[in-house]
Amino acid sequence: MNEEKTIVPSVYLAEKDEAYEYRILVPGIGKGDADLHMENRTMTLRTHASFQKPAGFKAVAEEFEHVNYAVSIDLPEMADPESLSAKLENGVLVVTVQKRPETKSRRIDVL
Repeated sequence: MNEEKTIVPSVYLAEKDEAYEYRILVPGIGKGDADLHMENRTMTLRTHASFQKPAGFKAVAEEFEHVNYAVSIDLPEMADPESLSAKLENGVLVVTVQKRPETKSRRIDVL
């Protein structure tokens, strides 16, 4: 039986006009395995790998590694923590955080 371990996942941050987008690589994790929460301006992700063998399955060899992920990320000052949304697709957790309205750039007409 493999021993579970916890690692820090790779994180990619993109700044867009209206929001910040974090892409967190968590292969092997299902939607029910991820715990994402906010405290003050810190976003924390913890996961628990839950690999279950199909009924009647008998392993001849086992190379699957049970990996948990954990990371804490401080949001930029311009981010609105209340607007956080997350979606898990193909081993990538995409977390979007809108910018606070008062911090968004705007065009000013010169008269």
